[in-house]
Amino acid sequence: MFLKVPTNSRYEIKFIAYDHQYALLQNWIKLHGLNFYREYKPRLVNNIYFDSFDLNSYKSNIHGDSSRIKLRYRWYDNFKKENLGKFEIKFKRNLYGWKKNFDVSDFGISDKITWKTIIKLINNNLPKKYQYYFKENSIPQIINQYHRDYYISNDKKIRVTVDKDHYVFDQRHYESPNLKKKTLTQRFLVMEFKFNRNSVNEISNLIKGVPIRSSRNSKYVNSIRAITGI
Repeated sequence: MFLKVPTNSRYEIKFIAYDHQYALLQNWIKLHGLNFYREYKPRLVNNIYFDSFDLNSYKSNIHGDSSRIKLRYRWYDNFKKENLGKFEIKFKRNLYGWKKNFDVSDFGISDKITWKTIIKLINNNLPKKYQYYFKENSIPQIINQYHRDYYISNDKKIRVTVDKDHYVFDQRHYESPNLKKKTLTQRFLVMEFKFNRNSVNEISNLIKGVPIRSSRNSKYVNSIRAITGI
C-alpha cells in the first residue's frame, strides 16, 4: 500500500567521498556561485532503523525497487535524550522521495527501556493508516549516528548536507537499545543535494562542478552490510 506521490516530493542526489576530503567539500560549497550558507548549526543525527524480520526494506533498496519505504526514529545531538525525536516513514517512488513525520510522546532513548516497550509506544502514536507500515517493519535492526552540516542556496531552492563520522550499533539480539558496542564500518563522507521538481535544470548545471563522483548510497544499507557481512 503506497500513497500517491505528493506535489512537494523532492529529488535527492548523493555524492560519496573519503573523510580526508571534508575540507575540499566545505570549500567548494562556500565558494560556489549559488552562495550557499549554513541553514542550521552542525549537529549529531541519531537514527533507529526498523525493518521486517527478513529485511524487506534493505532488499528493496539494494534491488533498486521503484517503490520502497524506510522506517526510522530520529533524534539529534545527545545519544540519551527524551521526547525530542520523531518517527519517520520515508517513501521513495522512482526519482521522487517524501516522508511523513510523527511525534512520539513519553519516549526516551536508553538502555533501560526495552525494545518491546519502544515498539508499543511508537505504534500507539501512529495514525491507524500508518500503523500498517510499522506492523510490517517493526524490528529494530541498527542505530546509527553521524555529524551533519546543513547548507542552503541563497535562493532557497537547493539544500546540501554533508555527513561524516558515521557510527553503527547493531540492535539484533538485544532486548534493549545497544548504545555502547559499535560495529566497525568504512569511513566515508556523504554529500547530498535536495531539491524540488522545478529545480531540475539548475541542479544539472550545479553538479557538473562537484569535485567528487555521484553514487547510489544508503547509510542503512551500508550499516546492514557492516553488521551482517552480506
